[in-house]
Amino acid sequence: MRGYVSATLCIVLAALASAAAAVGQQPAFPPPSSPAAPGISFDLVVVDRDGRAPDSLSPASVTVSVDGKPRRVIALRRVSRGPGASTDAAARLARADGSIAFAAEPVRNLILVVDQAGLVRGEERSAVNAGRALLDRLGMADRLAVVLLPFQRDQMLSLATEQPVARETLARVAGRIAPSLLASPNVPALPAFSDAAVTDPTREQTVDPVPVSAPVPEMREAQPVEAGGTLNGLAGLLEALRAVPGRKVIALFSAGLVAPSPAQLVDVSAAAVAARTAVHVFTMPGPRDSDGVDLQAAPLDALARATGGTVVSPGRNPERVVNRIVSELAACFVVELEPAATDSDGRRRALRVDVAGRGLSARAPAWLVPSADPGDVPADAPEPAASAEAPAARGEAGTGAARPPKAPSAREAELQLAMARLVDYVGVYERQYSGLVAEEEYRQSSRGNKVRLRSDYLLVKPERSPVWVSFRDVYEVDGVAIRDRDDRLRRLFLEPGEDIWRQLQAISDEGARYNLGIVERNINVPLFLLRFLEAENRPRFSFRLAGKRKVAGVEAWRIEFEERVFPTIIVDTQGNDVDAKGWFHVEEVTGAIVEAALKIEEHGSTGEILVSFRHDPALGMWVPAEMRETYRTMMQRSLAGLPRLEPIIEGTAVYSKFRRFQVKTEVGNVIPK
Repeated sequence: MRGYVSATLCIVLAALASAAAAVGQQPAFPPPSSPAAPGISFDLVVVDRDGRAPDSLSPASVTVSVDGKPRRVIALRRVSRGPGASTDAAARLARADGSIAFAAEPVRNLILVVDQAGLVRGEERSAVNAGRALLDRLGMADRLAVVLLPFQRDQMLSLATEQPVARETLARVAGRIAPSLLASPNVPALPAFSDAAVTDPTREQTVDPVPVSAPVPEMREAQPVEAGGTLNGLAGLLEALRAVPGRKVIALFSAGLVAPSPAQLVDVSAAAVAARTAVHVFTMPGPRDSDGVDLQAAPLDALARATGGTVVSPGRNPERVVNRIVSELAACFVVELEPAATDSDGRRRALRVDVAGRGLSARAPAWLVPSADPGDVPADAPEPAASAEAPAARGEAGTGAARPPKAPSAREAELQLAMARLVDYVGVYERQYSGLVAEEEYRQSSRGNKVRLRSDYLLVKPERSPVWVSFRDVYEVDGVAIRDRDDRLRRLFLEPGEDIWRQLQAISDEGARYNLGIVERNINVPLFLLRFLEAENRPRFSFRLAGKRKVAGVEAWRIEFEERVFPTIIVDTQGNDVDAKGWFHVEEVTGAIVEAALKIEEHGSTGEILVSFRHDPALGMWVPAEMRETYRTMMQRSLAGLPRLEPIIEGTAVYSKFRRFQVKTEVGNVIPK
């Protein structure tokens, strides 16, 4: 079987930290490594009171000054970010008046940085819980990594779409402040931080420079905090990130910094701006005004504001805070300025931005620094989503005449966004799920008969096949083993034969023969409904948005579907069409399927399959938790009674012990120092 090749960028971190720019000296920023758009641009975040980007903004709404002098805004681009970004941008383009451009950033780069030097040993839970909450809200195509400061020499950073490695790193967070230090009278007091130099970018730096030390080696015991150590690590990380294309987001989890030099903080902030990186700070609990260690939060606030980021405190409800941050990461604006002769001299220049509009707040970098264009994907004309109000004609798929695109209504636009996030999610989900094996315990009953099946459940894609195959491999029936489970899986994955498709079909047919009841079926597997969302099958269905509700602890769209085209995907044993309908509950932010249902009907009999999902914290993805199936037929209990639908087959399957049974291959680019 082909292993999943993750989109990975590898960066050598530790060596770069020791080569950070000298503190207190304004570095000269070289030209961008890739061609920039005409003029010079920067990213601007504008949000309303609900934390959402406004629908109406124009170049005339934005006022910019550079080094105190007005600079004309020549273009404005709204960028939809994350899951469903391309469709969202296209829908907005169709409704726009032409005053601004639209683009998409379908894949975001996010790095979680945990400042272990600012955490008390034994108090790491707040940072870990908040970090996990953030990872839970990312799209499956987003590239991410977790970095622990201080890091070991020659540590590699991989920006990848899969989360298990990142979550394992997050679980290793260990505070470096010994609890005994908090009340130690022998530790000299450290000077307080003044953020005047950071909040006023034009102010000259007069403080004495603090030498940049080499990376701190791995420490087994909690030790005193080194002044400037966290900023040294950030400087090395940002130097590496300059070579990564696109905009980046750093989520910094820290309780505060110890005696940071304002000049060093300015240099790190400016390096973030040059790397097109916004720093969002999550402030953690920590010692304040302690005789032993005094962690200062003001420098963190200054760092975030200087890079166009925010400062939040997760508190006891990190999910609420994370939801707000993720909402703001769903869109931004790119402001293009009229170029000036001084823009390419390598100096950072004070940037001030004001946005007109009631209830709007804006965030932008503190400086105008030449940086690579983020490479956003231009918006195309939208593809209207099929809906119940305008269903596809029943007949052969793809025979309808193309209609000219038109601006969607607000409801249609929401359906398009929901479908886009769902489709984006499924496309990545199938690849990341491939190779996972779950244990399934399946209890079925039919007219007094019962059976308990234990199986391995898999989703695989054979070579040269466009279709993902979802099937169970039964290894035990009513407590009696029928084969060696691990041996067959090993042969299937690691020693596939020439005709693996035939192998998979044989295993699937073998598993189906253990089903109870008169209904012959092989659709009773939890991921079968993903087939309806594949590109070649979506035109067969009409989709409609049927409101929102809370499911599995998250806010979800209810997307109902109904098959409108024959031949249908499901047929009976005689080859007759069986129409399918049902619904998906789709998590709003990520597009994840948290619940799904299928309903079929034939000759007065019905079948229903309901699948619920749960979020697996180790895998960082939603996996099947339970599947319930019920088949009913019309029955008449007595001559006097009326016929009614009664169950003839019922089954419940539960899924556990997910494991990866696959050899994976990662391909990475080593970014030079």
